[in-house]
Amino acid sequence: MAPLLESCWSPCIWSSTVKSGSRAVAVYTIAMSIVLITFIGYQMAGGDSTQLWNPLFEADVRGSLQVFGSIFIVIFILLIIFSVLMIIGIDIWMRGFILPWLGLMAFIILFQLLFGLWLIGGYYIYLDATFAAFIDFIWMAYNIYCWLCVFSQYQIILEMQSPNIEILVEY
Repeated sequence: MAPLLESCWSPCIWSSTVKSGSRAVAVYTIAMSIVLITFIGYQMAGGDSTQLWNPLFEADVRGSLQVFGSIFIVIFILLIIFSVLMIIGIDIWMRGFILPWLGLMAFIILFQLLFGLWLIGGYYIYLDATFAAFIDFIWMAYNIYCWLCVFSQYQIILEMQSPNIEILVEY
């Protein structure tokens, strides 16, 4: 089975191979996670969380914001750990180290889809909410492309590790 992608090209990442592209995706997800952890920590400490496009928009600062903010921070810390594992897995050709990143990133992509639909469904009368959903869908599409790049590297490792045994039988 041939991999889905042969190279990794996007506005932020360009690589002639999905191996180096997957490494760049890991660096991107680590950087994204650090920025979002910092932003969520700022909101949990009492910072402004009143923007309509914010997933924690309707959370109470003293109650549910602390709970859901902590859950998001744990998810992003796991994403950092899984990104490091993915880099190690790519370097030592261990496809099992790539699977946690693929699973967690698929969960994040699903969350982005549901959040964008929630913005449109709940606040469609506000142009800025519709625009925020549009930006969310663009970011989700970029994350899907990054996921496909890493999945293609997973497929390459899977194919390289599959035994190619021919049994020659005399008739």
